[in-house]
Amino acid sequence: MIIPIRRQSDNPSIFPMSGSRSNELTRLRQQCPMPLLLRKLGLASHARCSCRSPFRDDETASWGIFQRDGRWFFKDHGTGESGDEVTLIARLKDWDTKVDFHRILDFYEKTVRKEDASALTAVECSQPPSSSSSAPPDLSRFSPGSNEQLVKLSLLRSISVEALKIASERGFLVFGFRLNCEVFGLKDQSGRLAEVRRLDGGLFPAFGSLPEHKSDTLKGSTKSWPLGLMEAAPIPSIALVEGLPDFLAAFDFLHRENKAATVAPVTMLSASLNIEATALVHFRNKRVRMFPHYDEAGIKAAERWTQQLNGIASSIDYFNFSQFAGVKDLADLNARINTVPPTITLNEEVLP
Repeated sequence: MIIPIRRQSDNPSIFPMSGSRSNELTRLRQQCPMPLLLRKLGLASHARCSCRSPFRDDETASWGIFQRDGRWFFKDHGTGESGDEVTLIARLKDWDTKVDFHRILDFYEKTVRKEDASALTAVECSQPPSSSSSAPPDLSRFSPGSNEQLVKLSLLRSISVEALKIASERGFLVFGFRLNCEVFGLKDQSGRLAEVRRLDGGLFPAFGSLPEHKSDTLKGSTKSWPLGLMEAAPIPSIALVEGLPDFLAAFDFLHRENKAATVAPVTMLSASLNIEATALVHFRNKRVRMFPHYDEAGIKAAERWTQQLNGIASSIDYFNFSQFAGVKDLADLNARINTVPPTITLNEEVLP
């Protein structure tokens, strides 16, 4: 069950390189994107969105890095200078990006080998830098759910109570109150993000400039961090899903297919986001099956995430929801299976 993913390629027109060198640059960017490259170059304090320039006397924080269309860039707002990893190395070594391009690429390769991403310390891996300067989300008012709350959520989302208990026991599922509403939500051991929804299925009221909304991300969250990734460390396969409902639905499939020991659900809470660069190392040698929503945003997200994980994950494949009429995601599929009687019968297992 595979969705054909159109591979995105870099535009190498500004660089004098052959196809093999172009592929090499793409691989290096995936293995060692700018945040990791800065660390390897001894510039870890500059792997952030706002700081002082590493290349000149800078009295204010006018330099920083950012992502756009799955690629990393730096920008110096004081001089207007910007560029990618190639430009960064050239600037550091005082080389020309065209004349010295092959020299730059060789230096990039040696830098990756010097300290491979898999050799990052446990502290670096377990503490992904937040894209925000604010404190991490406050989770002190949330707790595991009562049986009554689990049943209420089971009825709301058509997810078995057994599956919700697994998610709760693993520390993912929490309950509490937010904006005067009873809510359920997700967190993980990274402590870097949390998102909640109303337990009655309604919308959160408008607040300030924020209109009515179905989900509320707690202040300080880093939404580009894949929720559940740290917990996947000892498990060989990852089911990479999109959004809170699909993540909870994955636990029904874990329970149904008896794969709790071999598959770890991991979710990106939005299809619009790229995977946090410092998270990529945790996908190394994992078998990844993506469950992209059957819509334009979902397919585009799968394309971007595939590009990021190529050369890192041991394999990547995709579950195709188009084979089921009226089903666009894992939560829809699970709900159809859990109806009485079921409206969908599967001929094969869903999880890898």
